[in-house]
Amino acid sequence: MSATDAQADDAGGASQAAPRIGFRPHPRLPWLLAAPGVPLQVLIEAAPVRVPNTPAWFRGVVSQRGNLLPVFDLARWAGLDDSGMERPQIVSVGQGVQACAVVCGIAPSLISIIGETDHVEAEGALSPFLGPAYATSRGMAREFDMARWLATAASNLTGGAAT
Repeated sequence: MSATDAQADDAGGASQAAPRIGFRPHPRLPWLLAAPGVPLQVLIEAAPVRVPNTPAWFRGVVSQRGNLLPVFDLARWAGLDDSGMERPQIVSVGQGVQACAVVCGIAPSLISIIGETDHVEAEGALSPFLGPAYATSRGMAREFDMARWLATAASNLTGGAAT
């Protein structure tokens, strides 16, 4: 193995061990990992304004620096109740036109990935949007495909016609 190959291996290992930002919508769900480079921000004192005739998992909209963000409750989407949600927080995910907000039972955190795991528990309604599972410094974590979930959620909000 050349010195360049060894450096490439070291760099690859370092990128796997790099902390990732994770959020946890409910204590009974795993940590969900945001895609690399996607910012998360806790919205202090955000109070979603309900939108009439929408499902309970669509909590409404909040204003973030003059932009309206839709607020989604992934735990309700997954069929969970509010038990164990002592102080839920509203967390914005992404930026610009791709931004939305989610309700989190546990504040977002940097999570150190220990390694990929074969131990995968069924996560109900969120299963189609979950990727690889990881053992982490904070317990089980899963990749979460927010874009796919949003496309599915949009079709459910508009009566089947995604925009």
